[in-house]
Amino acid sequence: MLYYINTISPAVCVIVLIFTAFYVLIKNRGGQSPVYYFWYNISGAMIMLSIFLTYYFYDSKYTLLFARMSQASTIIFSAAFFNLSLTYPEKQKKIKWYITTIAAMPAILIAALILKTDYSISAVRFENLTPIRTYGFLYYIYASLSFLYFLASMFVFIYNYVKTKVETFRLQIRYVIFATSIFIIFTYTGSIFLPLFYNNYTFYVIAPTLTSIATTVTLFYSIIAYNLMNIRTAIFLTMRYFALTSVFFAPVIAAIFASDFISDRYKIYPEITSMVIAAVFLTLTIILQRWINRTYRRGSYNIEELTNKYIKKAEKLKTINELIETSATYLYKELSLARVIFFLYDEEDRNFKIFFDTSKEKNSPYIIERYSPLVKWFARNQQILTEDRIYRDDEYFKSIRDEIAEFINKYDIGFIMPIYYENRLLGMLCPGKRVNGKNLPVEEILSLEDFRTRLNDFLIAVMAYDKAKKDKFISRSLELSSNILDSAIIKSVPNISGLRVSFMYAPRYQRGCDYLDFLHPTENTLAMLCTDVSGIGIHNALYSVIFRSVFHSCINEAASPYAMMKRINLVIHEYTKGAGELVTAFYCFIDIKNKRIYYSNAGFPPMDVYRIDKNDFDTLDTEGSPLGYDPMSEYGEATSEFKSGDICVLYSKSIINSKNSAGENFGLLRLRNLVKENKAKNPADIIKNIKDSYERFMGISLPTSDLTLVVTKIQ
Repeated sequence: MLYYINTISPAVCVIVLIFTAFYVLIKNRGGQSPVYYFWYNISGAMIMLSIFLTYYFYDSKYTLLFARMSQASTIIFSAAFFNLSLTYPEKQKKIKWYITTIAAMPAILIAALILKTDYSISAVRFENLTPIRTYGFLYYIYASLSFLYFLASMFVFIYNYVKTKVETFRLQIRYVIFATSIFIIFTYTGSIFLPLFYNNYTFYVIAPTLTSIATTVTLFYSIIAYNLMNIRTAIFLTMRYFALTSVFFAPVIAAIFASDFISDRYKIYPEITSMVIAAVFLTLTIILQRWINRTYRRGSYNIEELTNKYIKKAEKLKTINELIETSATYLYKELSLARVIFFLYDEEDRNFKIFFDTSKEKNSPYIIERYSPLVKWFARNQQILTEDRIYRDDEYFKSIRDEIAEFINKYDIGFIMPIYYENRLLGMLCPGKRVNGKNLPVEEILSLEDFRTRLNDFLIAVMAYDKAKKDKFISRSLELSSNILDSAIIKSVPNISGLRVSFMYAPRYQRGCDYLDFLHPTENTLAMLCTDVSGIGIHNALYSVIFRSVFHSCINEAASPYAMMKRINLVIHEYTKGAGELVTAFYCFIDIKNKRIYYSNAGFPPMDVYRIDKNDFDTLDTEGSPLGYDPMSEYGEATSEFKSGDICVLYSKSIINSKNSAGENFGLLRLRNLVKENKAKNPADIIKNIKDSYERFMGISLPTSDLTLVVTKIQ
């Protein structure tokens, strides 16, 4: 019976170890620790393979060679375990290859002597299917060196545990020391010391079998699975495999007894018996795994149910404030978290600020710049970011780890859920750790992806709802102010000999708030005022009434741009008390008979003048601040001469700043080229061509503000 156990279990271990070795290596390409973990597993597989061959071919002439192979593999395994301790956990500074080579040289030398000489084992025979070996002096050296490698490995693990400040690494090392030390000591005792001193082979195969599976699974989860789960879950899964490793012996022993009973009556080949027993083991393993999983899950959060309850609450909310507060508070209560913070993008400051905090602590406001590494990472990766990934993923976080770690440590954040709107990062929901100070299991965090997606959808919906309300408010405001605007908007351009004038005014909504007007003080003069008022609504529409009243009441001062601008500034300041909307303006007075222009500017784009004689543009501008902020503001005045054929172009900033779907600006250069190309045409045709070109350029994109364009041509 023991013979069958010693034959089958090593074969199973070989498969498990080789699969684990290659799986970890492939899944963690580029790391140093997985490479040494690979060799650690391969050497362990060689131990189990040589034991399997020793027992399966117990009467072969190669039995002595197989026994020596098991010893050589064992000391190589011990050296591989020591090298693994040097590189695990994964470090930013790699261990030099020659250091690990030097560390392994004694083991390689002893392994070569074991294989090539009789100094370790000189003879092997089986009596009643139990091995009997003859030892030499080298066996004692081999046993001592193997155990010294183990002790050195434990020392390095403990040193790394004390030295490292990363809590996740400390948990991993603590777990590795606890699990591997017990099982490896068991292996050295059962496979080396008991056979050497007491000629007892009871645990010769069982000990390394248990150690191979238990230790491999332990390190397997510690090295790679921490990307998917926390230490608590890793311990559970490893203990599950410990249990399976131990429990499977009972049904295997029963199968062996049954095979002995059947073999007395029927002739059955040992290979068939081995296959049946292996099938029993694998079947029971699958059944037990499912049962233990179900048992464990009873103690964990049901994320799916949690998400479904959240959906029922959130679908009734209509504002972004309610949605964010409800979402953060819901996670805070349902997951027993110490804190949940929501960072929202501030359109005015163009960075991320705390919008809601369940702790209600009055800390100094923390600002996340829009070009910070964290924001850039979320721009490329629309997925939940866990705390452990920041520390473990060198590919993405090695260069930015310190900056992000400062942020998560400041608020004790466990993970970050990005929220997007119109393909850009809008906010970050940052749940903290549990009230007991521990983080959620990583697999539970990642299962919150559906929660994040739902929150994102609800956020898009409430923002669309807010936009619809805003548009409705705008529409109602503009309806109420339409009479005001109708009374202020210019209906036509004065017909003046020697001057052609045409204009285009395209409001962002059905009614705009910018103001454009002309005066005809004398037969040969024209006064023009063009303004740009930010915002919309009745309050903003009243600016147009103010402009019109002041402009028309100052007709006697039309020839003085300085006086006109000062008067308008005083009236606007009186109306707004210095706290109104941003108002800019350009005023000019044209003397047609003398072909001369007098002008003043208050923050409006300068007038462009196409000079026919030099086929190029001049810019007419004076210094002046926007209107209404300071009653003592001064405004410059300047003059310029014209020639027949010169073209004056006055435009609002929204024309040249308009962007199409590709993110390109319409630009001043494009506007100038269109004027130059149509210089022989009258102003109305020039504006028509500019408008057509603008519409083609914008495509489906819409302007963000009112558009104003005035073209004047000297005859």
